[in-house]
Amino acid sequence: MWTIGRFPAIWLLPVILPIALLTLFPIGHALWTSLHQVMLLFPEEDFVGLDNYVGVITGEYFGPALRNSLVFTLFAAPLVVVIGTACALFLFRDFFGVGLLRSIILLPWVLPGAISAVLWTWVFHPSWGIINALLFKLGLIDYSIDWLTDPRLAFVSITIAHVWTQIPFTVVLVMAGLSAINPETIEASVVDGATSVQRFALVVFPQIKAVLVVLLVYNALVAFTSYDLVYAMTGGGPGTATTLLSFQIWKESFSMYDFGAGSAVAFIVVAISALLIGAITWAIPSDVFGEDGADAKA
Repeated sequence: MWTIGRFPAIWLLPVILPIALLTLFPIGHALWTSLHQVMLLFPEEDFVGLDNYVGVITGEYFGPALRNSLVFTLFAAPLVVVIGTACALFLFRDFFGVGLLRSIILLPWVLPGAISAVLWTWVFHPSWGIINALLFKLGLIDYSIDWLTDPRLAFVSITIAHVWTQIPFTVVLVMAGLSAINPETIEASVVDGATSVQRFALVVFPQIKAVLVVLLVYNALVAFTSYDLVYAMTGGGPGTATTLLSFQIWKESFSMYDFGAGSAVAFIVVAISALLIGAITWAIPSDVFGEDGADAKA
């Protein structure tokens, strides 16, 4: 029998129960909504079963939104981890001004998504954007490039903006992992004549690979559920070029006023996110998290 002495977690119940209530109730209500026809203009809430899911999946916007979300995740998540790791390796060194650079690189992390979107809209704007102005001055272009109105370029633009906003978190965690490495191990590799690439591959990477895997999973989820940046920069356009599933949730709920369909899209996003987590964690080598991780995967 559980007692407070043998099961200290009981002391956490006053905190766990309110959190569980505030989490499970919205999830349960959203599931209930996804199984009903809930529209703002029609107060009746009729049970429709899986009709909302069928209607969403067979709709003309679900296919492009799913494809865009998967492609966006496929490119954005690895880029965040790779660029963030490179920045962390650079900032982990001791040189003049490194403290200032470490502070500056954290700025994208503290900015709200809407403000970041305004900044990047200013960068990519075809008429008065910084990139076009710079390219004009360098004589590399003779006409404005439609960064936010050309379908392919708009997708590239939101990917760049998203990666920029997520790099700081990766830098912080990777630097934390680097600080846990014994400096004598790195010094020994230098004495042995290892190059910087060899030191990273043979000494540094094995020590931080678990952190990198966690970051990859985290950034895959963040990219797949990204919303505010896309909404503020392109509004899902042009056409459906940058429409993601998370944006489709808003569109179904607050543009079409069909909260049942919006909740159905939300649960589809949750299901696909779970599959992504499972696929990523199953694909990684079994020794990433040590012997315990290898035994669990086996």
